[in-house]
Amino acid sequence: MSRPQTSRHDAARIGLPSPGTRSAVLALIAGGILMTAGCSGDEDVPTGAIDADDVDAGQVELRDDVLTVYLHDHGDAIAERFTDDTGIPVQIVDMSGGEILARIEAERANPQWDVVYVQGHGSVNRLYQEGQLLDDGWQPDNAARYNDLGRQIYDQDPDAAWWPVTVNAPALLVYNPNCADTERVEELGWDALRDPAFEGKVGMPDPAISGPAYPYVSWFFEESMDDGYGFWEDVFDNGVRMYRSNSPVAEALAAGDICVAGLEEPNTYGEVEKDADIEIVYPAEGTPGAARATGISADTTVADDARAFIEWMLEADTQTYLTQIEHRNKYFVPLVEGADPNELLPPNEFLDRVTPYEFTDYEWAGEVENEIKQWFADQSGS
Repeated sequence: MSRPQTSRHDAARIGLPSPGTRSAVLALIAGGILMTAGCSGDEDVPTGAIDADDVDAGQVELRDDVLTVYLHDHGDAIAERFTDDTGIPVQIVDMSGGEILARIEAERANPQWDVVYVQGHGSVNRLYQEGQLLDDGWQPDNAARYNDLGRQIYDQDPDAAWWPVTVNAPALLVYNPNCADTERVEELGWDALRDPAFEGKVGMPDPAISGPAYPYVSWFFEESMDDGYGFWEDVFDNGVRMYRSNSPVAEALAAGDICVAGLEEPNTYGEVEKDADIEIVYPAEGTPGAARATGISADTTVADDARAFIEWMLEADTQTYLTQIEHRNKYFVPLVEGADPNELLPPNEFLDRVTPYEFTDYEWAGEVENEIKQWFADQSGS
């Protein structure tokens, strides 16, 4: 479907300043300037997250004149709160990170999305470098509120047309203590994934499907592509089991079907919260870190709504809310002043300090993304 050239909300914004903080947006709503959801034909906009499969099956028809966001996780929580806070209706299409990137590529000639919010700063920067993100010089007001960790990423290129929202570890080294020889995992570090003692008992998510999996596996390639290939060849030779996403990895680990894995931080602490049989190791060689980042489609026709969404995601109140929802992905580190991580995250019983994330260079990560993902697809037969 083609996009219309005007937004239904444009007229409501005539004379308004550029989107800013929540307080400003709420003040406008209180004054009756912005439309509210449920009015003037918004009744048919879904109130929760939309499954991409339902869109493909024709069970849900996306409206061209309503902000459409492609994201992974937090979907229902964001869909409910964003419209309540801003009065702007939104269509949240929830799918895995890998599926988001594949869908954006498939829609390149006729994008159906307005905003993307996905794990992997390298992947989002690649979209920016390819010209798929709106680059008109706009920067969110709330970028001035980044904390030190947020600035570590943002300040690398403060003119870039994408913005980090949160960070976490795309993989922590975890093991089931009921398995034999797992007391050696802390000593082995990441080499546990290729240790013969755990042959056939190692698990990981598929980088072709899981958004966090690519920033996880690519971390091993940054110092040397040859060393990266060598490491993962050993892991495949050790009989690694490839899962569609992190959730089945967590389930297999807790059940003892596998013994050692690289598991995304939110899933890991989701298992800790459930008192699952799981132990966490923070290896001496480091813990990969990745930003979940957002950007606006270069082809959007609802740019004001999209900018309001970015501002809202960078609100301290929004990020605090997302660390408190009943969902495994509440375990992330906010990047704006005034918001704190969920209390289960380090420092804790597993680590006596804040997690020392190591971030890959996002330009490099974007440049080698297709090569590395294709190699993994060839190895796994996916």
